[in-house]
Amino acid sequence: MPTPFSVLFTVGLFALSALFSPVAVAAENEGQPDLDKAIETKVSAETLAEWGTVIDLCQSALDKGLDKANEEFCKQLLSSTLLQRAEEISERLFNKNNPFGPQAPNFVRMALKDVERAVEIDPKQASAQVLLGKLQGRSGDLKKARLAFDEAVRLAKDDDDVKAQAFRWRGLISEKLDDRLDDLSEAVKLAPDNAEILRDRGAAYLAAGKPEEALADFDAALKIDDDDVAAHEARGMALDSLKRYEDAAESFGRAVELSPGNAILLLQRARMRALTGNHEGAIDDVDRALEIDPDNLFGLLLRAQTLVQLDKAEEALADANRALASRPDSDDALRVWAMVTEKADKAEEAIKELRQQVEANPDDAVAWLQLGLLYAAGKQSAKAIDADSAAIKLDPQRDFAYQVRADIYLNGGQQKEAIGDYEKALKLDAERNNGMATNNGILNNLAWVLATSPEKELRDGQRAIKLATQACELTNYKMAHILSTLAAAYAETGDFETARKWSAKSVEIADDSLKDQLRKELASYEKEQPWREKQPQP
Repeated sequence: MPTPFSVLFTVGLFALSALFSPVAVAAENEGQPDLDKAIETKVSAETLAEWGTVIDLCQSALDKGLDKANEEFCKQLLSSTLLQRAEEISERLFNKNNPFGPQAPNFVRMALKDVERAVEIDPKQASAQVLLGKLQGRSGDLKKARLAFDEAVRLAKDDDDVKAQAFRWRGLISEKLDDRLDDLSEAVKLAPDNAEILRDRGAAYLAAGKPEEALADFDAALKIDDDDVAAHEARGMALDSLKRYEDAAESFGRAVELSPGNAILLLQRARMRALTGNHEGAIDDVDRALEIDPDNLFGLLLRAQTLVQLDKAEEALADANRALASRPDSDDALRVWAMVTEKADKAEEAIKELRQQVEANPDDAVAWLQLGLLYAAGKQSAKAIDADSAAIKLDPQRDFAYQVRADIYLNGGQQKEAIGDYEKALKLDAERNNGMATNNGILNNLAWVLATSPEKELRDGQRAIKLATQACELTNYKMAHILSTLAAAYAETGDFETARKWSAKSVEIADDSLKDQLRKELASYEKEQPWREKQPQP
């Protein structure tokens, strides 16, 4: 039955009197001492532990009870301190020299929990949503991260700095390059003097194969902050893409000045110096890099190749042997070792030693693969195929072994067999890289034979276009022989206009040693004739 009005009135009077009674006020403010202590601690707090104390005291004060005004103030103090601690952790996490090491995932979770609590208290903070998105992205939840950045853009309204950061970070997690560039361009419009955003857009342009646009952004970023090591390094990479190797060496050199203990920067400059013929300078840089990082594989291989250019093949072989001994799983180490062994006139000697080695230990897959490479270099195709087949039997999951045998088949005119091995190599490469093949050599060679084989049943123009496009994307459309393959693929499908475009581009960027061959291909497409090629049988 309904409660009589008289009873309601009596209950109301009782509640009102209780609200203003000394006992009720005392209970309502039982958390006041903790709040006072939290305020006092916050004034001088500078460490994660001290902010943690403030957070604990605020939560304790809320749990014990506060009056309405103090409760609201305590929540704001709790929210701001949670964000402050999360921002400090994030700043360190996103720093290139992340100090947390293997404990980083634990700190990501800690910071993420802090921001989630802060957003729960006050969901209308745009900057908190940006931080939430960054941490969710770092933890791998890109879907939630995008939602947080979307919300930050909505909440930021006229706050251009916060909105720029939301666009920036949303762009950085975008899978599509066009989306990334759109968001980063919006960020640049909102914060044109932000060097980091300019550098990020430059990196996106570089990934999209637009080195000139990238260079403009890096130059703009460096006008704002000339001490930005990452921007100087990125500028060097853009100049490398434009084949302005001397300028690139200067950019990497400036980065080395700012970060002299960075072996990677020294090796980047060494590579540019080698490309411009400054082999002695390249060796000096590699020597310095290897003092910092003695087992750096790229450094050992670069020095080996540079020493060959200086006619110091014996010294080069020492580096190649050292590289292969430390990384027998490295395809690059095997390639360079085989090349240097040939240059040092040690192939016959090496073959003899390797034959003894595999006789003593026939299960040594790497030794069989080394034999295959040396036989192939000496144009002993049958022996090369036998040795490589032995390596494949022992290690059927090594895509490089299939690639080597496919190359031997292709050079010997055995195109059907080559296609079979390229397919196996491509599948293994994709399995190792989350379903996406990344070996441009396999992609290019398979596309080439699918586009140019004289045997109709072996050709597949559409698949050749797909494979060659993927190879071009991996090499930023700056490898002449891969552009040539893309042109041949389009010609096979009858699209001679596109074939001529890519063929002309390949001629434009090719070294002199390739130009004559590429001009012949272009002449064929100008006559609207597809290119056909097959090496003679061995």
